[in-house]
Amino acid sequence: MDDVKQLLATCCRLLETNALIDFSGHVSFRDQDDRFLINSHGKSRFEVGPEDIVAARLDGTPAGKGYRLPSEIHIHASVYRARRDVRAIAHLHSPAVISLSVARRPIFPAIFQGTLFADGIPVYDDPRHVNTPARGDRLASALGSAKVVVIQSHGSVVVAENIKALFFFCIYFENNARSLLEAYHAGNPEPLAPEVQREGSDVLLNERIIDKVWDYYNSKMALQS
Repeated sequence: MDDVKQLLATCCRLLETNALIDFSGHVSFRDQDDRFLINSHGKSRFEVGPEDIVAARLDGTPAGKGYRLPSEIHIHASVYRARRDVRAIAHLHSPAVISLSVARRPIFPAIFQGTLFADGIPVYDDPRHVNTPARGDRLASALGSAKVVVIQSHGSVVVAENIKALFFFCIYFENNARSLLEAYHAGNPEPLAPEVQREGSDVLLNERIIDKVWDYYNSKMALQS
């Protein structure tokens, strides 16, 4: 349990260091069938440690006394209820994704790493906080079976099977969006060819590559601290 909390806290700090979350945003991990762990409300995302990871039930209520949950806990609770395959979730405020959604520009696989999202990039067309069970359920429905869903003019939600893969998806979803944002200024970008998208997803979903990306950003954060 302590190792999972440490990993989740590290992921939270990595996301903050890379400007994918700020004073808000959260990361969770389903550690049991009927509950999940998440960074607590109020703690600076740059300072989150294992002691700041708390437990919540799948109905969005605290699983322990004194636990303060994020206001958008229903993002996580609803997605975990809807997706038995998901074990890790991040709610991001990544800048390029937000800018593209504000401009109503389509987000699609434009760089090779973007092929991770060849299964679709749906949009939840409501910029308000996902702070009720009903909004959480609507967001989970919009996500469907995809790895990401854009929250219009607000941010995004990314899901994965484990914490390191979650960070991997978060980094490359924003990198793909950043490349698209620049390309829209230069011309009319187009998605990568379907066969490239299929091959890219197969190649990149590799534990060795995921670990390499995690280790790189983790060592970079250590040098900056």
